Amino acid sequence: MRFFPTTLTTKQAAKLLQTNPDLLNEFENAYQRISTPDNQNPFKRNAKDVARENEGILPETTANLGDLITRIVNGLLADCRVWSYDGHTVTTTPALPGTDAYQDVTLDELKQIPLELRPQLTRTAIKKDIPDPSYRLILFFYEKYLKAKTPAQKQQLYGQFRNSLDTLDLDPVMYEMLGCNPIAMGYWLPRILPSIQTDTDLKIPKTKILKVPLPILQLTRLAYEELNRTTLDIVDEVIYKAFNLDENETYMIKTGTFSNKFDFRNVKVTSPKEVHELGEYLLFIQNYATMTCNVLNRRPVYGVSTTNEWVVREFIEDEEDNPCIYHGMPLHTEYRVFVDFDTREILGISPYWEPNTMKRRFEQSADSNEPDQIHDAVIYRMHEPTLMKRYEDNKDFVLSQVQQLLDAQPELSGQWSIDIMQNGKTFWLIDMATADVSALNECVPKDKLKTTAVNWLPTLPDPSHH
Repeated sequence: MRFFPTTLTTKQAAKLLQTNPDLLNEFENAYQRISTPDNQNPFKRNAKDVARENEGILPETTANLGDLITRIVNGLLADCRVWSYDGHTVTTTPALPGTDAYQDVTLDELKQIPLELRPQLTRTAIKKDIPDPSYRLILFFYEKYLKAKTPAQKQQLYGQFRNSLDTLDLDPVMYEMLGCNPIAMGYWLPRILPSIQTDTDLKIPKTKILKVPLPILQLTRLAYEELNRTTLDIVDEVIYKAFNLDENETYMIKTGTFSNKFDFRNVKVTSPKEVHELGEYLLFIQNYATMTCNVLNRRPVYGVSTTNEWVVREFIEDEEDNPCIYHGMPLHTEYRVFVDFDTREILGISPYWEPNTMKRRFEQSADSNEPDQIHDAVIYRMHEPTLMKRYEDNKDFVLSQVQQLLDAQPELSGQWSIDIMQNGKTFWLIDMATADVSALNECVPKDKLKTTAVNWLPTLPDPSHH
């Protein structure tokens, strides 16, 4: 099915829709009718559809295994730590409900449960593909990388190290290594928040960051299809309680490093049903991130799965009636500012939705003839004049706010990108990453852009304190 005659370009279609609201509604309705998930392609599925598929599978599990599930949930909650910002103050939630408030579930108890109903995790037990600890292989690659003599060798070995860290079965050492990633929100947000609050007019969304218990995080290293209903029920309940969710709220979710917002159905969680499934959505998002790094992919990408954090944030409702791309994401004006915290210098600024980049993605990619890309190409072109006008009108204000942030000397060093979203007259700092790995860093002079060195060797916790 085609939206427009084949002789009509996306540019012409966008111009037509700009002046005809009725035709825009017809265009959106036609898109919704033909936009269906591709269940054969794991990279084109979304968390909501997958949760719906798993809805009716063995619904009696919770009733039949209620006491055992409660014990597992309480055990996992005992290892949950949540950093929380409510818009004003920061709190850190200790162990929930307390290490002595539950009776652990033994392997013998698990073995008495039929395999299709058997929980695939407890506080002390995890399901793995390979029994041997993975950290030895990972540290082997890391040591070889550190000792490599040539740039080519270093690049290859570093890629092997990072791919392995992102995909292999987890163990306690790997878990701590994942926590070394500075791009994770739990690293940069607590360090920058005080300066944002006291020295700028920028806002930070209400945010909760969970250090995910290792047995839950390990589930994201397995094939998602292997997870049974009992296991999903356990994760849903742990996450609901750990984040202290309200079923009547709307949330935006991500891992410490990745949201998969390019299908916004993964990101926005609304309605009581979805809020109670939020644990499954986070499992799905991080499992997707793990798959992107698999060496069997044509172009494996490491980094999006390098985290042991899950994040729940308030959803910022659109005040501007922006059109949506990516299955429901409002196309806000956003700014990506590159900075150096050491020199307190702004290195460059770019529209987050940079026109040439967006048009190449939607109109010059291998999948550009698919309905999703055609729809988003037309919507982007239709909204581009508004986006760019807002960008130009407010760019100097954004730069002034970022400079005030730099002058406040927050507890950050090195070069970073800062993403700021405009919603009406409010400007929200929503994300950060090191500048060297951030898209659009071509706006930084080449002689100023530096590589960020990361120490991936953590200080391991004392096991006697567990």
